Amino acid sequence: MVETKKPAATKKAEKAPAKPKAEKPKAEKPKADAKAAKPKVAKAVAKDVKAKPVKPKTKLELLRERKPKGTKPKDKTKPKPVKEKKPKQKEPLGKKPLKAGCYRIWKGKKEIIRRKNYIVKPIGGANNGNARRVLQNKRPAYYAAQLNKKYISKRKPKTNFKRLRPSITPGTVCIIVAGVHKGKKVVFLKRLVSGLCLVTGPFKINACPLRRVNQIYLIATATKLDISKVEIPKHINDRYFRRGKTVRSKKEEGDIFGQKTEKYVASEQRKKDQEALDAQLITAIKEREDKKMFFGYLGSYFGLRNRMYPHIMKF
Repeated sequence: MVETKKPAATKKAEKAPAKPKAEKPKAEKPKADAKAAKPKVAKAVAKDVKAKPVKPKTKLELLRERKPKGTKPKDKTKPKPVKEKKPKQKEPLGKKPLKAGCYRIWKGKKEIIRRKNYIVKPIGGANNGNARRVLQNKRPAYYAAQLNKKYISKRKPKTNFKRLRPSITPGTVCIIVAGVHKGKKVVFLKRLVSGLCLVTGPFKINACPLRRVNQIYLIATATKLDISKVEIPKHINDRYFRRGKTVRSKKEEGDIFGQKTEKYVASEQRKKDQEALDAQLITAIKEREDKKMFFGYLGSYFGLRNRMYPHIMKF
């Protein structure tokens, strides 16, 4: 095809862009009418529809709605990929790599791996043997002289003790069955924290001082003394009856067999306490009608004679 050349005038006319036509200004509508009409519509809507109160969300609901950062919403349409379980490949017996200082033993088909007692370490020097055995677990520096020693557990002091017999009450006259003062009649004062009974003669009547006695060595009688007015000092407790350990002097030459036992001597504090309690108990006895018989009863000893059976007797 033969192209025909266009004249230059036609080319300029094509290249020159067309001028935009001048637009006429639009007439602005008055806005006053629109503004006046709006509140009337709003009032009409407010009368017809009442706004429902919106309940504020609780903290739990807000926490549930909250999504952790960096998480993408899950596509429920996509099926979950099924993981194929690969069968565990068992290592062939005897090919498991051993740690340093261990060795392998076979018991039938069972493989046992044990730890060596020592490790061989190379050592320099011509006359040192080039190697040395070093124990992995050091042996103890002390060896017990007795094998399988039996450990004796230390006994703890008893906190639970038997309850007091209902027949033994403050002021009950009891008979001591065993000990230095066996056969004597004493007055029960109170029970101490250790579970022992605090009794006294009184000392002026039958020479039985303030003592601690277990209830199994007491026979409670029917006779009772009113000791409601008797005041027992608070410092008379289990510690009050403890005796101090005597410190022995070093033995001199020629005095090997001279071991003398020191006799117990009551302290001045104990003597004062005994006198004060005796005076209170004697005043309580004097208030009774049968005071003469009561003094004689406390001063007498208890004993069994022929054809007297304690299981039949009433004390």
